[in-house]
Amino acid sequence: MKKLMLAVSVLLLNVPLAQAGDAKRGQELYQANCTRCHDTSIHARPNSIIHSLDGLKKRVQFCESNGRLNWSPEQIEDVAAYLNKTFYKFKE
Repeated sequence: MKKLMLAVSVLLLNVPLAQAGDAKRGQELYQANCTRCHDTSIHARPNSIIHSLDGLKKRVQFCESNGRLNWSPEQIEDVAAYLNKTFYKFKE
């Protein structure tokens, strides 16, 4: 039984944890691609349509799709992480 517990523990330690996006990479993507349509004041509007981290991720995906940016899911996560860290401050 101890060997089984040890084996399970080792396996769990090696499972990659779900990581939030990389805010620094997200900032670079945002500045290179998003500022042509948005200035940062859009993220401070009192009548924001974004009310959760999930909503923020969906909005980034929507903008990525409409802008035909061809970002990977990781890049979408990176931009959402940057926006959340800088402006929205939703709990992860």
